[in-house]
Amino acid sequence: MNQATASLPLDDNHSHSQIVRRIPRYAQVLELGCGDGSMSRLMRERCEAHIIGIDHNPDIVWQAQRYCDYVFTEDLDDPHSLDALEGEKFDVITLVDVLEHLQYPEDLLRRLKPLLLDEGQILISIPNVAHASVRLELLNGHFDYEQVGILDDTHLKFFTADSIQSLLADEGYVVNDLDYTWHDLPDEVIADYLRSAGLDPTQQAVAKFHEPDAMAYQFIISSSPMAEEKTSRPKASKKLKPLDVSWQTWGCMHTELALAHAELERVYSTRSWQMLRRGATAWRSIQSRFTLE
Repeated sequence: MNQATASLPLDDNHSHSQIVRRIPRYAQVLELGCGDGSMSRLMRERCEAHIIGIDHNPDIVWQAQRYCDYVFTEDLDDPHSLDALEGEKFDVITLVDVLEHLQYPEDLLRRLKPLLLDEGQILISIPNVAHASVRLELLNGHFDYEQVGILDDTHLKFFTADSIQSLLADEGYVVNDLDYTWHDLPDEVIADYLRSAGLDPTQQAVAKFHEPDAMAYQFIISSSPMAEEKTSRPKASKKLKPLDVSWQTWGCMHTELALAHAELERVYSTRSWQMLRRGATAWRSIQSRFTLE
């Protein structure tokens, strides 16, 4: 290990740094999405880790061979992509900016469980689609993809703090630790976007965009499989989305209107109503006769 490199400080506000700090020394690591080996290098230099790297891109994965014990190319959405690792066990599996690129992230999480040692952990970094920048764009009617960043045009899934934790829980994992890298927006920028959306940039409104879930740019998560006796726990009920609440509200109103209409139809078909209608018709006829005279 290069001692000079290992002594350099790491930037706490970077996903790679936060992941590396959570990896024990000499760990056996499975790095999913190793890319060109940037993260592999840090794990090798900082942790003296033994690394197997996997990436879908054959044009760059060969570069990671400088820092990994072994690398190979696989599409992680392929249910057989991890077959070559059968019988292997790891202290740590890293998913650094990976899950959002998959069509079936839940399937991958399920397939990773047998690869973890008893005290093993999965370390995840994932973009926060509820970041203040995205919220402000949505207020102005925009959701524009980018070449890089939270709205990277290669992202297939989008996550918030709640939804990534729900995904992990649904697949039988417990979240041991959740942290984040942050990117806070200046008050002036927030105020300009609120005004352009026709909203008053009050102190309270601006403060909402400085809350942790709005400042969080990427979530950093340490997770491990739940104990067997806890995996069958009932799922927590989720709050209805605005559209669901809207349909529920309109549905109740339509039901009430339909019931009222049916009740009126029942009244109209009764003999008493028919007699009242005939009486009213006769009375109007008499009134009109007297009016004409």
